[in-house]
Amino acid sequence: MKPIVATFAATIAATAAFASAASAQTAEFKCPAVGTVLTVRGFDGESQTTASGQEGTVCLFKSTKAGQTKDLRVYYGLVGSVDAAGESFSKGLDLKGLWPLKVGNKTVSTVNGTGYDGKAYTANVTITVAAYEKVTVPAGTFDAFRVEEVKAGDDGPRIHWWAPAVSASVKEAFPDWRDRSKTMTFELVAVKK
Repeated sequence: MKPIVATFAATIAATAAFASAASAQTAEFKCPAVGTVLTVRGFDGESQTTASGQEGTVCLFKSTKAGQTKDLRVYYGLVGSVDAAGESFSKGLDLKGLWPLKVGNKTVSTVNGTGYDGKAYTANVTITVAAYEKVTVPAGTFDAFRVEEVKAGDDGPRIHWWAPAVSASVKEAFPDWRDRSKTMTFELVAVKK
């Protein structure tokens, strides 16, 4: 009888140790190395995003799609902006509290921004590191932190899967602002370092 109890206790201990190892995973903030090219497929085609530098906690990229290049600023490697409306939202978020990324880290921000329609707004945004999991995209399978961004009043969360191996999100999914019944998804197709 004792060997069965001991085996059962050892199994429980091993399972708990495995669960602790997965939930204890952390990642420090960093941007992709300059020159890294991320090819991303979205609802409206592919784009090539090339890491061009870093300004403090903002990762800088040149994003090219259909022959047009835009400057892309990604705050703490998670929330990007290519225009004034996106910039006002991104700057209002407290992303520092998420780093180093660890499951359970959470921040709550009140953002005073300007919408794409030019009107001022205030939004409460909760961002949570919800899980550390494997995610498969066309570029491969990555261990990633699932970071969920919830803006009060939205139809669903914006989800970022940030992979330490790439120092960037390898997948993003969020409600389509043009048709709330749809979800827009962006996935990493290729990475060239």
